[in-house]
Amino acid sequence: MRALIGLLAGLALLGGSGCAVVKVKERAFGDIAAERSVDALSGGRLSIASSTALNSAGLDPAACARDPDPCIAQLRPLAPAEEWLATAAELQLLRMNALPATVERSAESGAFKRSGQAAAEIARVPADVAAADPRTQAAVATARYAYAYLFATARTPEQRVFEARQQQVLQYYNRAVEAIAQAAFAASAGKAEAATLDIGGLQLGAVLHGYDPSDIQQDPQALLASDTLGFANLRAVYRRDGFGTALVAVFPPRRGAGAAAASAASAEGSQSADVANAAAADAAPAAASYRFANAPRRRAAAGARDDAPYRDTRYLPVTVTLRFDGEGLEGVLASRSAQLDVYNPYRIDSETIAGRKVPLAANYSAAYGIWLARSELARLSLSSLLRPKQARAFKPRVYLNQPYDPDKRVIVLIHGLASSPEAWVNLANELLGDESLRRRYQLWQVFYPTNIDMLSNRAAIASALQQTFQHYDPQGDDVASRDAVLVGHSMGGVIGRLLLSDSGGHVADAMLDGLDPTLIARVRKDPMLRQLTVFEPMPQFGRAVFMASPQRGAVVTDGWPLRMVRKLIRLPLDVLRETAELIQRYDVSESDLERIGLRKGKPPTGPDDLSPNSRFMHATRDLSIEPGLPYHVIVAQRDPTLALAQSSDGVVPYPSAHMDGAVSEKAIVSGHSVQETPQAIAELRRILHEDAATYESRGKR
Repeated sequence: MRALIGLLAGLALLGGSGCAVVKVKERAFGDIAAERSVDALSGGRLSIASSTALNSAGLDPAACARDPDPCIAQLRPLAPAEEWLATAAELQLLRMNALPATVERSAESGAFKRSGQAAAEIARVPADVAAADPRTQAAVATARYAYAYLFATARTPEQRVFEARQQQVLQYYNRAVEAIAQAAFAASAGKAEAATLDIGGLQLGAVLHGYDPSDIQQDPQALLASDTLGFANLRAVYRRDGFGTALVAVFPPRRGAGAAAASAASAEGSQSADVANAAAADAAPAAASYRFANAPRRRAAAGARDDAPYRDTRYLPVTVTLRFDGEGLEGVLASRSAQLDVYNPYRIDSETIAGRKVPLAANYSAAYGIWLARSELARLSLSSLLRPKQARAFKPRVYLNQPYDPDKRVIVLIHGLASSPEAWVNLANELLGDESLRRRYQLWQVFYPTNIDMLSNRAAIASALQQTFQHYDPQGDDVASRDAVLVGHSMGGVIGRLLLSDSGGHVADAMLDGLDPTLIARVRKDPMLRQLTVFEPMPQFGRAVFMASPQRGAVVTDGWPLRMVRKLIRLPLDVLRETAELIQRYDVSESDLERIGLRKGKPPTGPDDLSPNSRFMHATRDLSIEPGLPYHVIVAQRDPTLALAQSSDGVVPYPSAHMDGAVSEKAIVSGHSVQETPQAIAELRRILHEDAATYESRGKR
């Protein structure tokens, strides 16, 4: 017994002397995967890889997270270079995230301010603050270690392509560059052409790539981090993963001689302040010189007039990278200078860094989403339709969704009744998200007042588009000036068809039918009437797509609810005045006015023209599209149990939306807003891919 007790005591002593017993416990795969993915970015704590490296060196991960510099120095001789650099980058990122983001908030100042003084309200950070800001210094250290890991170690990024650790380090770099770019923006008050800046102890210069000087005519007023923005009512956010950080540069409305006129117009109640400010937006002087590289070869366009219809985007997507000077690992670590490269993601999708071609990150939805959120176009469309005492109608505007690209063809989107470019929110976003289409096309969106009659809108939209093409391509020989694609929904599709038709004398004859022949002969010569009724196809278009477009009228417009709405619609005073002057000039009788659709001397509104019994429909429904121009039809069918020929989308009956001679017709189960459906968007993408293939197969004529 004593021997047994002695044996047990000996075993106990051995167990207490340091022998550990490993226990195995089965865990769910999802729990393991989640634990492995947690790091300084996703979970606010060190990753398993960094904790393991520190523990192996006898360092306390928690203490190192609080004070990283001593740990980084102690770890270097004890760990392989890659392991040390990755751990150092993550420790510095933890430190960066723990410090207040005062400088970054300055870069975002003014982004959503509605005041015309927003640009002047940028909170500029003093140079000494930007140089000594602890958060920015931590960001510089994070970016430096991550850059060295990616490009200055024995193995290449290609050799680590399947390693999760490299993806983590790339994200640390991108997040740090975002903070550094915003700090540089705040320190320079948005002046990218400023002299070299001391940012977090690093001497920084900036170079713009893929932007034409005409794209950047003012200093931006804010710089927003794309990937931290969320958008309601946007079905998807399209990004490209890669090197660098995706940001949105927010520019102020251009201010010039037209600003006072815009304010006066707004005070009159002719249009909202935003639309009025847009009219003044093209009068600003160009900003000081920036450092440009890889700029598109483009002729300088003439300066914009105050009343110019085209609108460059105020929200530019940018991709920013930070390139450290110095050769090899020691050179990168010792360098005190670097370059911020700012790329146009629509033109440049990769860059050669340290002798290797790397894909660049991008966000194609953020700038578009901010524009829609900021513009309030839907409110403007309704107020223009129903607001009483409008002094004058606002003129159609052509909004460019990216800087003009002479080498990309144009897709023109024209919305429908009581609508705005917001009607295209998901359709436009899906086109921007399709890489193949994004390489080949650029989007222009037309915004016009739908209370005005459709012949007047056709003339005004045609003029706006012609001026836009002429402004950006005076010689008319850019790829962008040929074979554009017109996409119209509802009323926009009816107007779009007229942009592609030859009226001859048919429309004038039909509009004046029933009047005294002598009066007709006099009125036909009137310049205003000829401008509205005599037109030819716009030569810039090579294809069209019509969505739920009432080419022969919308029956619902004659129902009593819509008749009540039509009575509430107000026409601008200048339209009424011009009509009265025309009546007085030719002494047209009340009965003749009634005969041609002018009730009580008032011209028809846009909704009036949509009635199948209107004089407008009588005059235009038989106009055919330019021979040889391919067009497609997308119709909506609200009740799929009905035969297509007897169906409707709730607003437009199938026989009105159908067009003989269409290359294709697609019926989609939907209400009238068919352009919002994934099925219609997929069909449009199919058409555009087919269009691109056809265009390229014939040699890009």
